[in-house]
Amino acid sequence: MRRHLRLALCTALALCAVGLAAAGLSGSKPAVQPAAFTATGREAAPAGAVPLPHGTIDINSGDLYELTELPRVGEVIGQAIIDNREAYGPFRYPEDLLSVRGIGEKTLEGFRDMLDLSAP
Repeated sequence: MRRHLRLALCTALALCAVGLAAAGLSGSKPAVQPAAFTATGREAAPAGAVPLPHGTIDINSGDLYELTELPRVGEVIGQAIIDNREAYGPFRYPEDLLSVRGIGEKTLEGFRDMLDLSAP
């Protein structure tokens, strides 16, 4: 009887831990995008999502979520990229991004090899 009770208690604790982790209440950071993306109606990245491989971020058509996949690019700089391309047209060269407020040469070098400029 005591063994069954102990087994039931361990099972219940394990289920609680799984539920808390799924709800994001376990104290550790969940592997999903920040709440700012879900608040705007965008679905959060699936748990365990991995960064995109090099050359896969289209700077001329990528949305805010995609642009924030670039190193050192958060929501503010991502939105600045979108605003810049809407105001002045598509980026033709990686160096065109230097005109975006918040992107300097060091930042650009950090993600230059991740850019796809094929779409006008």
